[in-house]
Amino acid sequence: MIIRVKKAIVKQIIAAFVFTLIVGCSPASEITPSSQNPTTSTPITDTAQELLLNMKKLAEQGKVINADFPVKTSNLEDVKRKWGEPDKTDWVPAAKGSYSTYSSHGIVIGFNKGLQIFEMRSFDKQLQIITLAKAKEIYGSPAYDVKANGEEIIGYAAGGEFKIELVFPQPTSLMQDPVLDHYLVLYPQGTVNSMANDPGRQW
Repeated sequence: MIIRVKKAIVKQIIAAFVFTLIVGCSPASEITPSSQNPTTSTPITDTAQELLLNMKKLAEQGKVINADFPVKTSNLEDVKRKWGEPDKTDWVPAAKGSYSTYSSHGIVIGFNKGLQIFEMRSFDKQLQIITLAKAKEIYGSPAYDVKANGEEIIGYAAGGEFKIELVFPQPTSLMQDPVLDHYLVLYPQGTVNSMANDPGRQW
């Protein structure tokens, strides 16, 4: 009886030891995604890069993310048919047009007197993974870089007709690499008023 019990105990010890070896030697690829900590690994950086590249690609078509209304070829009536009436509309002289806000979509739309859309601004929450340093790393030195009113705005050409601008809080000693607040795609030609000899905006 004693010998049988001892044999059973030895078998259990050996089984436990073998199991420990198997689990300890399992490759990292077998770890389930839920057991990985996304806040300490590189995917966030990769996601920011992927998002920036997608933003640039869409900008070359006159679009911002999550809004299928390209500047130049869309007008405000196109938007109203899909999204309804805007929350508010304001005339902004410095920006050369009127701006309608669609808060639930995180979108602000700039349009001229003919209702042609010349600017789309996106305040999508996913933009908050993009930092100023990351934007400059992916897009390179900006063609436009202005600091004013507590903001730093950097801009790049997007194809032959459009511009993409990214708006960040201005860097400070406490926040040297701020996170993107919003960005926009601009069709400068849509801001020109030939009758008033107004050359419009470039940025």
